[in-house]
Amino acid sequence: MMRNFSGTAVDYETFKAQFDSVPQIKNIVDRFDGKGLVLKTKEKPEATRSDKNNTGLDQAASRAAAKSLQQPG
Repeated sequence: MMRNFSGTAVDYETFKAQFDSVPQIKNIVDRFDGKGLVLKTKEKPEATRSDKNNTGLDQAASRAAAKSLQQPG
């Protein structure tokens, strides 16, 4: 559940009704779902930290696996 500034809980259906009926909300909210919302900005979203590190992590895991297979015993 989301909370507004006054601390009142707002569920998905309540927010959707407000989104559909209040044009000002559509001007600032890009998208929303049951987990939260994304505000409209002029900046492009950056890749998340996990997206940036995913390739390096995959490469490190591959090297570690190859190294362990090469070692005797």
